[in-house]
Order: sequence, then structure tokens, then C-alpha cells
Amino acid sequence: MLRYRANTEDLQSTRTFMTMPTKTSNLDDVSAGEGTVEVPMLGNQRVHSALGDSAKMKLIELIGEWEEPTITVGNRAKAISIQDVLQFRQAVLCLDSKHPFSYAFGPANTRENCIESAQDVYNRLLLHCPDKPVLQFDTLALITLNKNGEIDERNARKLIRLFRPARDGSLTALDFVKSCDKIYKDLRTLRAAIANSSQLDLAFERLVNVGFYFVLWLIVLTIIKLDPWTLFLSLSGFILSFSFCFGSAASKMFEGILLILVQKPYDIGDRIHISNSQSDTSANGSATWFVEAINLFSTTVRYAATNEVATHSNGSLAQSRIINAARSPKAQVYVYMKFASDVPYDRVMLFKSVIESFVKDRPREWIALSGFRATRVEADLGYIEYVIVLQHVEKWQNIGPILNSKAEVASYCLEVQKKLGMRYEAPPLPVNLGINRTQQMEQSVFEREQSGGDSSYGGGPSAAVVGSEQPDFSMLASLFAKPEAKKTR
Repeated sequence: MLRYRANTEDLQSTRTFMTMPTKTSNLDDVSAGEGTVEVPMLGNQRVHSALGDSAKMKLIELIGEWEEPTITVGNRAKAISIQDVLQFRQAVLCLDSKHPFSYAFGPANTRENCIESAQDVYNRLLLHCPDKPVLQFDTLALITLNKNGEIDERNARKLIRLFRPARDGSLTALDFVKSCDKIYKDLRTLRAAIANSSQLDLAFERLVNVGFYFVLWLIVLTIIKLDPWTLFLSLSGFILSFSFCFGSAASKMFEGILLILVQKPYDIGDRIHISNSQSDTSANGSATWFVEAINLFSTTVRYAATNEVATHSNGSLAQSRIINAARSPKAQVYVYMKFASDVPYDRVMLFKSVIESFVKDRPREWIALSGFRATRVEADLGYIEYVIVLQHVEKWQNIGPILNSKAEVASYCLEVQKKLGMRYEAPPLPVNLGINRTQQMEQSVFEREQSGGDSSYGGGPSAAVVGSEQPDFSMLASLFAKPEAKKTR
């Protein structure tokens, strides 16, 4: 609940925003203290500088997060000049060169050379702060200075989104190399997409040439006073019979050409998922295929799980739902937890705060904890199911880091659940103690050996598991702590 109190004394006033719910219903009894934010007022104008960063963040949490809609302004297509074409060609030549990032960075024509050059650049940047074991982001921020010696906020935000430094501004060598490697992958994917687009343009050009020369042939026949329509009428019966055979195939082929040339739902190297447009997709992500090759009539894909290669006609894909993982940024994942129904609500909120702190300490993996809410309340079974909604920095194209981060959060949630005594244990199911002699006699020798033969109940391997000691989780924080960064020099 959000409440405020306004006291007017001459031209100055104070508004108190309550950040915690209160039992009193009288606004006069509300006083500033713990859980309040004081906002000084000067007449009717609020003093914006009085709110600190923590107070602003608290107000945003109370109001709730909201993503601004993207407003696309329709601009007219810019006329492409000869200079633009030459600049594009020069940029493509730079992508194919041995030093695409500059000569100061070093060779980066292969991934191995890019990694070595990135590590060498990190060591050189580390010379600017010899008293620090790792590189500070302040050193990288120097490239965002404008002509006036001030930091360009727009370029600084781009730099932060690229390198994702820690909350204290540090950047380890591994994180720096990973960021450079990500740029290299995007560069090579762009080069492959440009090459494939050139092939599609050439194929489309050949189709246009066929139509152009056909029309030109008709014009030439008309000029030399030969009626081409007489020939067409004589062949109309033959053409009509074949139109019934190839009509549907030609229609699908035309749909596939429009899909590739107009809609362009994917590029080379993209992860895609093909499904029926009438069915729902999985909330945990869809099985994806890598796009290997594209032409006007078919698309070659490779299954990401088994590396199996398949070919789809573009006409069959025109009526399907195509999910492009490369165009799906900020992956949203879900982690489900079950708590016993007798767990106090304040302990659940403590669990949420611990997980939220865990997420904030990993800015290179997670953007924010988007949601924490109950999805199922099963009073008869004695549990309440909660869902933790997390937003990852990667797109679904890089599903490996997303799954690793999700597994780490799920393991940490389980350990915190054990520490707080919130683990839900399902009630025991009834056991049939009767013995069926017929089934026991029909049991094969192999099944009796696997079940332990005639050994006693206490001597089996399960007794050793039950009697073993549980591991000690007293060092939970150190278990999930990131390794300490060491100076590479």
C-alpha cells in the first residue's frame, strides 16, 4: 500500500510515502520512520534532487515494473547513393580482413586469434591500474568521452550492455574475453548472412530475367508481324491439362518465394522452431533447428540436439509458426518451487529477498527477478507452488548459458529452502503388504537377481544409502560463490 501525508507550513511541505502496509486507517496517525520516504515540497513543486537512488528504486518496486512499448515511425526509404554502396563494400572487405577490429586489437580472422588478441588487450589495459587485481570499468569508459571531455551517456550504456561489469565496476579477464568472443560470433554470422543474401538476390535476378526475356520475345514476334497468340491458343488444351497437375505445387512454390524474399523470417545460423500455428508453445523453450542454407525453394536445417540435417520446402513453412531464437532477446525462464502450506508468509518473503540478492550479484547473467508469485494452492496435499520468473541477458539463440544459469538458480533455491526449513515432503502413499505367490513364482531369474534374490531387507544396498550421513551445507554461500579473480600478469 502506498500512502502519503502532506503538511503545509508557509511554502514548504513534506509528503511521506509509506513503503510497508500499516494497520491504522487514519492518515493523521501516519508518521515518518522506518519504511518511509521523505519527499520535501516547495509549494506545489517537488524537489527532485531530494530522492536518493535507493529511494527511487524502492518507489519503482512499489509501483511495479513496466516495459515501454516500441514506437516505430514509418520513414520513407532513403535513396541509396553510389557512396553508400562503396561504403558497404568497404565494410564487407573489412569483415574479411585479418584485423576486423583494428590493428591495435590484433588479428581476429579466426576465433583462436580473436581470443588471444582479446587477452593481450586485457593485459595492456590492466597496466593502467597496476594496484588492482582486475580491470576496472572506469578504464574502458574513457573511450566514451566526447570532444568536451564529458562521458557520452548513450555510448556508455552500450558499453555497459556489451561488457556487463560487476556491481563494483570490476571486469575479469574471462568476462572481457567472453564479450569479445560474442562480438566475433555476431560478426561471422553477419558475414554468412550477407553471402547468403547475395545468393538469393542472384536467384531472384535469374527469375526476373526469365520473365523479361519472355516478354521481349513476345514483343519481337509482334514487331515481325507474327501473331504469338495463335501459337498459345493451339497449345491451350495441352497447357490446361498440365495446369491441374502443377497448380497446387506452383501455388506453394510462389508462397515459399514470398516467404523468403518478403517476410525473411530467419537468416543463416539462426535457431528456429517450426510448429503448427494453432498449437501452443512450451513455456520452458522450444526444440530448435540451426539454419544451414537458404534458397528460393527450400531451407536446409540441422537439429540442435542430435545434429541431424533436414530439408524443408519453403512452401510448407509458409503456413507454419516460425519462432526465431536469434530475434528473441532477454530470455525469460521459470523456476517452480513447492513450499509446505504451514510455512509463514514472512519466511516466504525472506526466501524471495535472498534469491533476489543472488540474482543482483550476477549482472552478466540476469537482468532482474521479474516475478515471484503463487501459482497453485493445494490445501489437501499440504503445499503451495510458487514460480520464480527470471529475465536473462542472453537471447534464446545462446540457450546453453541460459540453461546453465537456470540450473544454478534452481540449485541455490533448493539449498536456501533447506536452510529455512521450507522443504515440502509429499505424504506417504499406502503400501500393499500382501504377497502374491503366483506372481512371485512367475518372476524370472534375472528379475530376482536385480531385486536382490533372497537377501534380507536390511542387507541390501538401500540400507547403506539410508544409513549414510547427509552432506553438510553450512558453507552455502561459499558453495555458490564465484571464483576470486586473479591478476593475469
